[in-house]
Amino acid sequence: MIISWTALGVLVGSALGLMTRKLLHYRRLSRWSWTAAAALTGLLFTALAWRMDSSVTLLAYSYLAAVLVPLAMVDLAEQRLPGVVVLPSYLVLAGAFGVDAVLYANYDNLLRSVAGMVVLAAAYLGLALAVGGLGAGDVKLAGLLGLALGWWSWTALFTGTFLGWLLAAVVRVALRTTGRAERDDPMPLGPFLALGAVATVMLNATGS
Repeated sequence: MIISWTALGVLVGSALGLMTRKLLHYRRLSRWSWTAAAALTGLLFTALAWRMDSSVTLLAYSYLAAVLVPLAMVDLAEQRLPGVVVLPSYLVLAGAFGVDAVLYANYDNLLRSVAGMVVLAAAYLGLALAVGGLGAGDVKLAGLLGLALGWWSWTALFTGTFLGWLLAAVVRVALRTTGRAERDDPMPLGPFLALGAVATVMLNATGS
């Protein structure tokens, strides 16, 4: 099962590499980046197959992992998160969680997942309006990650969010300390939010 899921992840990652090339407006995707994306997707699929028992949640989070890789690549390259990828992902995850809720009576998980989506999206929207520094893509991604993390628990939701911001802060300080970034230089947040969410999902997914 794990080997076949790994192979599927590599194939999906390779296919999404083509999609990433089309999503980029100003920069070209190098062959190394394409290879790295395929390998990373395969690695994420491997970890998810190892941690999850439920076929429905495995499909849901494998999909999420697959789309987070190109989203992170685009955000790193051009500092934007394409809505054409983020918005349909809401429907995919919500649909998968709905199926899981019906099959295994996980209705509490489903309600908490939707609530998590609303809470995170509203929080990021409020932060963007009050302070600035966040784009519409960050707000949309926050809602998607709230949907994904809320399925497990409120603790997972807050842990994943905190980890993402912590990673971003550490990298920001490191870049400024080494002189690679100035105080006012923009930095993409999406990859760090994604990494924090994925790490938290892995920690919560045993026997799911």
